[in-house]
Amino acid sequence: MIERRKWTAIPGLFVLAAGAVMISAYSGASSSQNRSPVQPIKFPHPVHVQKLGLNCLYCHYTANKSPDPGLPAVGTCMGCHASVGPDRLASDLGPKRTSAEIKKLWDYADVKTLMTPGLGPNARPIPWIRIHKVPEYVHFPHMRHVNAGVTCQTCHGQIQKMNQVYQFASLNMGWCVSCHVNGYSAAEGLEAAGYAAPAGPPATGSGVPKPVVAERKKARYDCANCHY
Repeated sequence: MIERRKWTAIPGLFVLAAGAVMISAYSGASSSQNRSPVQPIKFPHPVHVQKLGLNCLYCHYTANKSPDPGLPAVGTCMGCHASVGPDRLASDLGPKRTSAEIKKLWDYADVKTLMTPGLGPNARPIPWIRIHKVPEYVHFPHMRHVNAGVTCQTCHGQIQKMNQVYQFASLNMGWCVSCHVNGYSAAEGLEAAGYAAPAGPPATGSGVPKPVVAERKKARYDCANCHY
């Protein structure tokens, strides 16, 4: 009788184990592809990146030295907008207009007039809404990928063209592993970013530059590489 009860308990233990695994997986679920929440301040990447030439690291200041890329603090934004206020004069960026979004920024910074030194006494952080998220049990160190030459657009799409940012890639395990297995090409990274791949000297007698073929960078893809 005791022996029979012992074997009867095994299916129940299996169900409990499977349930624990599922709860663990979904408790740290990743964000979904094409997710595009409305931010507290609309930040037009085309204006800042394409027209003004702002580097990604100016706002995402820890992407090359930390697992987390960082989000712009209100003081970072006010580094420019202390002198570029809500009532903008006609310029290369367009006609004279009033910007409700810059007004929101000034409210967060507690700034009232142009060229006000520093932030106001009631300044508060901008509550940016996170878009890209991997599960809690997955580690994605931004600095390793950035310092290896992976372009931001490889994972985030051509973000320099997005007026409202959305999640370009699935960020699921298969998508990550495929890059590690197949390797990363700098030329493909530039293409993903919307730029032309570098070309080498012309082929003999043709006058047509040959594309530079760089060795693909491959990375480990064992479990401990991301789950540690």
